[in-house]
Amino acid sequence: MPEPKFQFRLEALLKHRKDAEKECQRKVAGIQQEAQKLVRLIQDAQARIEAENKAMVRDKLVGVLDMQYIAYEKRFVGNLNLHIALTQRQLAFVDQKLALARAELLAAAKARKVIEKLREKQYTRWRTELDRKEAAAMDEMGMQIAMREYGMSRRQTQTDTDS
Repeated sequence: MPEPKFQFRLEALLKHRKDAEKECQRKVAGIQQEAQKLVRLIQDAQARIEAENKAMVRDKLVGVLDMQYIAYEKRFVGNLNLHIALTQRQLAFVDQKLALARAELLAAAKARKVIEKLREKQYTRWRTELDRKEAAAMDEMGMQIAMREYGMSRRQTQTDTDS
């Protein structure tokens, strides 16, 4: 006789919750990539400012000063600083989005875990009931075997006394 199979009636809901959690994970990963991209832009701009300042000190602040070039360089560095400030503002917004997405992911994980816990409880109940039924069936078989043996021994005793 094939062993009965456990069927969880809310399996479709569990699959839906798992899919929702995976979608939230993808969303968090996408936002994290966006934040990393902005951080790299800030780092690149800061490195460029440092390189420009070193180049100006090394090459243009020696001998006759070219004020036009120095003014151009300062405007360029000022624009890079403005770019950094704007990117930092974007990064702060992305960090807020990331916090919201993580909260959403946490809620999705909790919702999935609730259904999984329910599944575990139902499986344990089902398994306990199955074990109880199997034990009862084994007891019944044992009783039938004992009754047969008892009947056979009584017949044997009767035939022995009759002879």
